[in-house]
Amino acid sequence: MAEQPPLPDDVTPEQFFEHLLPMGFAAQAHEGANVPSEFTMAWTLTGDGGGQWFAEIRDRQMSVRKGAGDAVLTFTLSADDWRDAVLARNGASPTVLLPQQRPGRPDNTPRVKMLKGTVAQELAREGMEPFRLEMTFNGSATPRAVVKVKLADFVAMQEGRLNGQEAFMTGRLRIEGDMAFMMQVAALTA
Repeated sequence: MAEQPPLPDDVTPEQFFEHLLPMGFAAQAHEGANVPSEFTMAWTLTGDGGGQWFAEIRDRQMSVRKGAGDAVLTFTLSADDWRDAVLARNGASPTVLLPQQRPGRPDNTPRVKMLKGTVAQELAREGMEPFRLEMTFNGSATPRAVVKVKLADFVAMQEGRLNGQEAFMTGRLRIEGDMAFMMQVAALTA
């Protein structure tokens, strides 16, 4: 994939979700990435500057609008944590919100569409409040699992530099709540 230029510090959620995200998706599809053909996602940003956005992918094309919608996958996080992720600052990375496509990884959207539950991620940062992100599958609050890990380790897992099973076995990654549900979620990126 082509390296994307850094975003300006004053990027707004509207600019990101309504323009940049669909353009990035179109570029990935054009480059032959394994993108879903039919899927829905939503983002809720809490706090100052927040709001809701709904994305629909049809025929490998993404459209995003401001507002809520019934989504297969909903992300909830603070506007401040969102900004840290999209600007790759305070230890965060865009991969926290948008996992990178890796060669050989299949399109698991049919499996995602069948999941129900919520994963809350508490990603520890040195000298700061944790980065918190919830992923809700098909609008279901339960079953629920909480993932606790250092933000740097989570980013490394998303980028394929750290094996999640190894992080779990060595205590770098802790999971509370419904372990069977969490294993289903983890299998999506294996």
